[in-house]
Amino acid sequence: MRKLLLLLATLTILFAQSGKLLYTERIEGIPYEEVVILLETALNGKNMNVLEKLEVSKKPKMTVFYVCNLTYGDKILRAFPQFGTLAPCRIYVLEREDGSVEVGYINVQNLVKGFRKYLTPEVIEVFLKADKDVKEAIKEVKGEM
Repeated sequence: MRKLLLLLATLTILFAQSGKLLYTERIEGIPYEEVVILLETALNGKNMNVLEKLEVSKKPKMTVFYVCNLTYGDKILRAFPQFGTLAPCRIYVLEREDGSVEVGYINVQNLVKGFRKYLTPEVIEVFLKADKDVKEAIKEVKGEM
C-alpha cells in the first residue's frame, strides 16, 4: 500500500512540475470515426492489443482505448506490480470543435524520469518500446509512416 501511495504522489508531483502530463497529437483532414478505426488497426499492428474501447461521450465525441502488450505488461508488472494502477495503457481520441481530432496518452518519457530509481534498465527499455509503438501507431494514422 505504501508503494502505491508513493507512486501516486510521485506521479502527481512529477506531472505538476513538468506540465507535460500527456503526449498528444492533432490529426487533421480525417473524420473522427475513421481515426478511431485506423488507430485500432494501427495499434493491433504494433501488437498493442485493444482490450476495450469505450465511447465516453457523443458531444464532443470521445473514445478511450484500453491497450496492452501482454509481453511488455508481464515484464513491467513483475518488476513493479504497483504499475497495475496505470495498466492497461489508456489512449483517448477526442473530436475538437474545429473538426480536427486529438489523440493522447500519458507522457511515458516523464513517467520513466519520475520512476527511474524504481525501475530496472530492462523495464525502462520496455516502457520506451511501448511508447515508441504507440507513437508509431498514431503517426501511421496521420499518414506520416
